[in-house]
Amino acid sequence: MEANWKHNFNSIMTVDHIKEQLFIEHLTEVVTSNITNDKFGVSELASQMSMSRSHLHRQVKSITNQSVSQFICKIRLEIAMEMLQENSDSASEVAYNVGFSSPSYFSRCFHNYYGFPPGEVKNRNVDENIDEEGATQINPKQLKAYPKHSVRPKVILFTIIGILAIAIAFISYAVYINGGFLPAHLISNRDLSIIVLPFENLSDNPDNVSFADGIREDILNNLYWITALRVVSRTSAEQFRATNLSATEIAKKMNVHYVLEGSVRRNGDQVRISAQLIDAVAEDHLWSANFDRELDDIIGIQDEIALQVASRLKTVLSKNERRKIEKISTQNPKAYEYFLQARFLHHKTTSELRSGFDKAGVMNCLKYFEMAIAEDEKFAEAYAGLAMANFNLTAWGFIPTNEGFIKAQELSRKALELDQECAEAHAVLGAYLVWAVRELEEGGKELQTAVRLNPNLALARQMYAQFLMITGPIEEARKQVNFTLNLEPNFWVVHNLNSWIYYFEEKYNEALESCITARDYNPNFSSNEWLFVLNYAKLGEGEKMVQHLQQIAQRYSGSEQYTQAIHDAYSRSGIEGLFQWMINVNKNSPIQIEGLNGQPFYIAWWNAILGNEEEAVLWLEKNMQQKRIPWHYFNLIATNPDFDALRENPRFLKIVDDIGLTPYDKRRAK
Repeated sequence: MEANWKHNFNSIMTVDHIKEQLFIEHLTEVVTSNITNDKFGVSELASQMSMSRSHLHRQVKSITNQSVSQFICKIRLEIAMEMLQENSDSASEVAYNVGFSSPSYFSRCFHNYYGFPPGEVKNRNVDENIDEEGATQINPKQLKAYPKHSVRPKVILFTIIGILAIAIAFISYAVYINGGFLPAHLISNRDLSIIVLPFENLSDNPDNVSFADGIREDILNNLYWITALRVVSRTSAEQFRATNLSATEIAKKMNVHYVLEGSVRRNGDQVRISAQLIDAVAEDHLWSANFDRELDDIIGIQDEIALQVASRLKTVLSKNERRKIEKISTQNPKAYEYFLQARFLHHKTTSELRSGFDKAGVMNCLKYFEMAIAEDEKFAEAYAGLAMANFNLTAWGFIPTNEGFIKAQELSRKALELDQECAEAHAVLGAYLVWAVRELEEGGKELQTAVRLNPNLALARQMYAQFLMITGPIEEARKQVNFTLNLEPNFWVVHNLNSWIYYFEEKYNEALESCITARDYNPNFSSNEWLFVLNYAKLGEGEKMVQHLQQIAQRYSGSEQYTQAIHDAYSRSGIEGLFQWMINVNKNSPIQIEGLNGQPFYIAWWNAILGNEEEAVLWLEKNMQQKRIPWHYFNLIATNPDFDALRENPRFLKIVDDIGLTPYDKRRAK
């Protein structure tokens, strides 16, 4: 047993962790070489590392349990501590020398990190370790002295501390399994958790990648039906396409026990599908097989592979689970091939993390869904796929609501006529009922049905969580978004949703952490920017609120004309002054960004936060008279805690009643 322990420990230390430590050292070098640049942030670091923002975030988060922004800030603060100990510079000078554009913001960050302000450094015997969540333990007195206004990476220190921390964590959390010790994160949910990697296209024709992807996704969808099995989502697994990582390394990063990988070779009408199941913890191949078929006989092979996996994992399937896995949506090979092409194109219309959307790509997928339906008019999945494509086109504003949403609901209803168990069709129909025609009760039932039919359909979980933000209870919305995060840990929309739900729970520190993660994945989402403003306001962090409000105003107005006015508003009246400034901008000189664009709802919202009850109600009433109501926020007044002060006001209650939210109003629900 001791030999096994040493082998596992040494292999992990010498391969995985040393690679990770070298990566962190490189990051540290890049950050420290840009330390005086206050504009150096996540985007700049990703560029210098030749990585995407999302890839950089995943790497840093998996190693340090910090966002990239937190990692950069930590280095700035540690170097600041050293400079304050060794140099005669003032705290303000040090702030600028380590890349903080605001000395007051630097002072607050420093105090949060070390527990005392920078001005007290020379009066203290700073010998305590820093042990904030996610922070590396570093004794500032051990930091090497640098020349004035100069910084260099602390490579040796980081290496020693990193290896020690890794060793301690390894020993502390090791668990005995399979005759040896393995880190706890490798065995969390270890018994039944799996990632299905993108299948390799071994065909001579590169266009067959859509066919290979389709085979893999159908296997994945069949595995979703196994309720005891935790399955990593397709989008999360997509990051490992063409990766050089081993199955064990991938499993470690995704916290799964098993890996399914495979390939597809197609030559004319001849198809060979190869698959192998790997126990990544034991580093053992459990099962592998080749399936040779004629193209006309390919339908059903995915079911066979999924059942083989279930058997090898010793999973006991219920009759209902087996029935769903063995269910075949179409017997028409041509319809199936068109469907695979359509679904492939729909997935490829967006980036890996879906931070963008390509209208032309979706338009191209529509015709293949339609061709699949033409080949088989009873192909429910094809109708559901076409419904989702139309819904997406409408949601992104590429086609008019009265065209796209109506078509989406008609197609989803057609899919349900053919197959009442089509979870995706229930999800699309539910979204249409809730957000297009505001039939909340019926829409909620459809979304709940979608989740029940396919508990691992991340989109249904996400939509249901958003619905529960309208109706409550927020506690159930929290459960749904937590489940969605488990399915889609790398999707910025889910992290943004998670942050809003924390805001509704009045857990503002947790909300900030989530919106930092969402921003690291996608920095261009206005809803996420407002979360920073609102959470800092609730936490009394006025200077940080000023900074983010200035960024929003400058970005969306295209000028710096508001920068000084925001600063002056805060200087005069603090956080209250900032909200009053926002109200005045909405009334007198709107900026083309939600929150400042003159919509009466936002004037009402900011007044509600200030406790101006009559003004808030007045502007809510004016909002009801608008042609374009921002329903995505207005829908939430029954559960949003910012409106709690209005819940006894008869005029407010009438508004709640007029928009059909009376059954869901927080106070009445009690």
